[in-house]
Amino acid sequence: MKEVFIIITDMGSGGAQKSLLSFFQALERTGKTNDYNIDLVVVNPKGIFMNQIPDYVNVIQAQKTLAWMGVESGDEYLKNNFSLLGLYGKIKFGINKKFNPWYTKLNSEQKLWASWNTLIPNVKKKYDIAISYLNGYPNYYVIDKVQANKKVLWIHNEYQKLKYNINYDEIYYNKCDEIITISKECLDSFTEIFPQHKNKISVLENISLSSDIIDKSKSFVPEEFENYAGLKLLSIGRLNEQKGFDFAIEAAKILLDKGMDFKWLILGEGPDRKKLESLINEKGIEKCFLLLGIKDNPYPYIRYTDIFLQTSRFEGKSIVLDEAKILLKPIVVTNYPTVYDSIENGITGTIVNMDGNEIAEAVIDIENNSEKAEQYIENLKKMNSGNESEIQKYMSIML
Repeated sequence: MKEVFIIITDMGSGGAQKSLLSFFQALERTGKTNDYNIDLVVVNPKGIFMNQIPDYVNVIQAQKTLAWMGVESGDEYLKNNFSLLGLYGKIKFGINKKFNPWYTKLNSEQKLWASWNTLIPNVKKKYDIAISYLNGYPNYYVIDKVQANKKVLWIHNEYQKLKYNINYDEIYYNKCDEIITISKECLDSFTEIFPQHKNKISVLENISLSSDIIDKSKSFVPEEFENYAGLKLLSIGRLNEQKGFDFAIEAAKILLDKGMDFKWLILGEGPDRKKLESLINEKGIEKCFLLLGIKDNPYPYIRYTDIFLQTSRFEGKSIVLDEAKILLKPIVVTNYPTVYDSIENGITGTIVNMDGNEIAEAVIDIENNSEKAEQYIENLKKMNSGNESEIQKYMSIML
């Protein structure tokens, strides 16, 4: 039996978290779970997927200082798990961010690790393989704190868009055995910066289990869409700048001004909620553009929507687009670099510029052109948008 260590920040609604859960589910289907003893550290043990982790996975509580590092100030965890060393770490981090000039050269994840590294103990157990399932401090933790015969680091986005300090990261990539990313565009972005590691990095797509997604999509009819005769629009993603919901709000205002009857639902949560709510109110679209937060099962929302929209500034390889394709939805998506790994413009969806006018016009075009919508659906039916076969590649990294 192989001893496997995996670390991830949380089990919220992100693509990496969905991918990890799908990996666990797919591994279970192979019947080979007895070949591996998997210890999983979820630094902040929260999120909609936390209770979906299979029983065969050992969920290990994060070391207290690691948890204090990974949890925001004011979180209930800190009140219930007081640590003098953790408090010291929070104070130290705040001082370093404000007064240490070297920290200005690092991105936020690097600043975090540079400040907390010496306060976090090494893992005592030795593993056959240690996997960081998310770029950022989990990568640094696996290299600095875990003993393993093989160390695998993950990158879930275009490296150059993440604004990491290259010199800082090079130390860590030099020490790992394998690097995994989720699309060819992400691979190219990384190897352009680190050509010396081109033989270490490979692409493993995020796993989407078609049968599971289809089954869950039939669970209920969303009340927001039930008995609603207008145009039903949906977007899913974290409420942050990356997801480009400001473009969506601009597009919604244009659709409303043109007299369209629609509901545009947003599933997700994040740091920009208040800013987006203010913009929604400013534009006067609060009755038709709704921030619903995170949903345990988003698939019925996708099933019953008329058009699925993704307005991102950048992505790695979008799981939610694959899910919309599995559920045969007409798609409008912005032209971030990796989108072409997911959508063929005019064949399986409409790709537009990051502009509210173009997004709105694409929605109107599909709404007024039923033949186009039907053709997108027919083309998606011919595709196999699920990728259960990727599980074999995933298992190969644990050899």
